[in-house]
Amino acid sequence: MDPNYKKQDREQILAYLKAHPISSVDAIMEESGAEPVRVYPLLFELNQEKIIRVLEETGWGAPLRVELSEQER
Repeated sequence: MDPNYKKQDREQILAYLKAHPISSVDAIMEESGAEPVRVYPLLFELNQEKIIRVLEETGWGAPLRVELSEQER
């Protein structure tokens, strides 16, 4: 059975955010252990699922800082 890397990265991002509820995306990419190429798509999914909230974004709409929702803490 092949490992599900997306699921592993999602769990790593959520674990990081539980320890650091308000984080920069750069910190998540550097410190969570998730594969950097999957961070933005996973953050988009987490935002759509209302698990995180984007606090700051670039002019192009990419998140810069995110916050874990209160109910996920």
